[in-house]
Amino acid sequence: MRSSKLLIPVVVLLAAAGAYWFLLLAPKREEAAALATQITQKEAEVQQAEALLTSYRTSEKTYKVNYAKVARLGKAVPADDDVRSLVVQIEDAAADSKVDFRSINVGGGASASSAEPTTATDAAAAPPGAQTIGPAGFSVMPFTLTFEGEYLDLSKFFSRLERFVKVSNQKLDVTGRLLRVENFTLAPAGEGYPHLTAQVGATTYLVPPTQGLTGGATAQGPAVADPATTTAITTGAIR
Repeated sequence: MRSSKLLIPVVVLLAAAGAYWFLLLAPKREEAAALATQITQKEAEVQQAEALLTSYRTSEKTYKVNYAKVARLGKAVPADDDVRSLVVQIEDAAADSKVDFRSINVGGGASASSAEPTTATDAAAAPPGAQTIGPAGFSVMPFTLTFEGEYLDLSKFFSRLERFVKVSNQKLDVTGRLLRVENFTLAPAGEGYPHLTAQVGATTYLVPPTQGLTGGATAQGPAVADPATTTAITTGAIR
């Protein structure tokens, strides 16, 4: 009897301990584990946000420098034909080389097989005389250029044209229009050799007319995105 009386409180105590574990402590432990998982996830999100913020701040500091680089590249491949600036560049190079720049005409550069409009929209948006090529929407503008001068002076002049766009130490140096020579002819001028007439068929390139040189960005900041597009992108990223 005495042992039975002693067992009853022990059983009650064990039952109470079991009830405490299953009814109170176990759910709290599960809740704590779930909260710990959420905290770990939030800490990872905070770290990602901090890394993104650092990237944004770095981009903000270098934005004006990069924008200036894009603007300089625009000298090589402008947003429109800008024939006036091309003439000025060629005239300066010709004068420095003691070459007579006689004429410039649209046409005679790219061949028809390599310069066909990709779409009617691109063709309509391109400047007169230009033809859109490739899926990126770049346009080519063919020119026929005529020069007169002595052989050595013409050689110096064409070297200057070649240096309008050059690569030095893996860096692109742009001082003028990118010209691709398609054909080249030399003939004696009226005074005879070494005075020559040079006729050059060259092609220049234009950025896609529907995009512009900077895609809507300015020196003050990038182009403002369409809110609907931004929302769609953000929603897709969250998913």
